[in-house]
Amino acid sequence: MTPLRQHDMRLRPATTDEIKEVWEDRWFGLVVCLSTVYTPPDVEGLALVDYNDEMVGLVTYHVDGPAGQIVTLDTIIRGRGFGRHLLEAVENKFHNRGLGRAWALMTNDNLRAAGLYLSRGYRLVRIHLDAVDRVREHKPELPVKGYEGIPMRDLWEFEKLGPLGVPVP
Repeated sequence: MTPLRQHDMRLRPATTDEIKEVWEDRWFGLVVCLSTVYTPPDVEGLALVDYNDEMVGLVTYHVDGPAGQIVTLDTIIRGRGFGRHLLEAVENKFHNRGLGRAWALMTNDNLRAAGLYLSRGYRLVRIHLDAVDRVREHKPELPVKGYEGIPMRDLWEFEKLGPLGVPVP
């Protein structure tokens, strides 16, 4: 089998059923943010698919006024630049809608994702201490420790202010 590369992929809108399938597998079926609980019908998505229309990545988002929230960013296959490709795609979507702010939340253990966002020009603007306690009210099965055994306690908020959709060198 030939290894999948970024240029072998294409983007297309994700269906609610596809979002539901990924969220069931990776997010316990819903995403809990600071003041909102999202279910798959609440968001839009972009699927990154291979030549057989098999999904290799998914980004979901929600637009509220002049801001777009990146709700989830998942790569089925890691280390191929698919996450960066999806992040750029959603930024372009936000740019085409005239939005001036993109933002995302992540747990404090997700250092790989934090690095991706920082490399794309996002800034860590808030740390919501102990916010994962609220997430656990909706997802009691959420583990106490995450990546690299780091205790999951806080939500980190990253934002990028316009221009969105312009690649960072």
